[in-house]
Amino acid sequence: MLSTMMLFLIFVGVAIAVYQVYDIYYAQNFEDDERQTFDDSALGQLSTQAEQYKATGEFQGLLELAGRLFDTRFDRDLVLSAASRPQPSPYLAALLRRQRHILSNGRILVHHLLSWKTRPPAKDSRPVLLTLVLVNCLVVMFFGGLSLYTIAYQVSVETLAWMNSEWILMLIIYAVIMLTHGIYKLDTYLHDLYLIGTLNRTSG
Repeated sequence: MLSTMMLFLIFVGVAIAVYQVYDIYYAQNFEDDERQTFDDSALGQLSTQAEQYKATGEFQGLLELAGRLFDTRFDRDLVLSAASRPQPSPYLAALLRRQRHILSNGRILVHHLLSWKTRPPAKDSRPVLLTLVLVNCLVVMFFGGLSLYTIAYQVSVETLAWMNSEWILMLIIYAVIMLTHGIYKLDTYLHDLYLIGTLNRTSG
């Protein structure tokens, strides 16, 4: 009975790992675009004003809205720069999410934890981190398959005897799932900072 429960939890873990890949890919590529379609959302309002700004060159409405949505110390030129991009929603969403971490006084700086300040990353780490997410999913699938294999066949190598334990395999699987979640959070943070770092300092 205990082994059956362990195998069930392992199966659930594999399903979670596969879903994580889909969920992370969707969040990276479509979530901000979806959010901007809601007119009552902050991103939706900013996106609407950004389109008007690009169409007419009139930025007063955009700046007034930015004044309500952002901290009073926030540099409005960054909003104008984001709004002028061909696809402004990812940049505007990044500014909304990270406004409390951004310091702009002649140059853009990022305020991290413990008063640590850096420049925004110059390179996009998303391809590397997404690769790690995919590798983690494969690792989970491997250990999930191994748990079924060891039902009929025990790993005979003494140093690999831990592979015969459903408990250990289950713990490894859920540890990898938590690691993947951490990688996703790190990717969102670093990618936002990367986008913000690409914004120029002029309003056009």
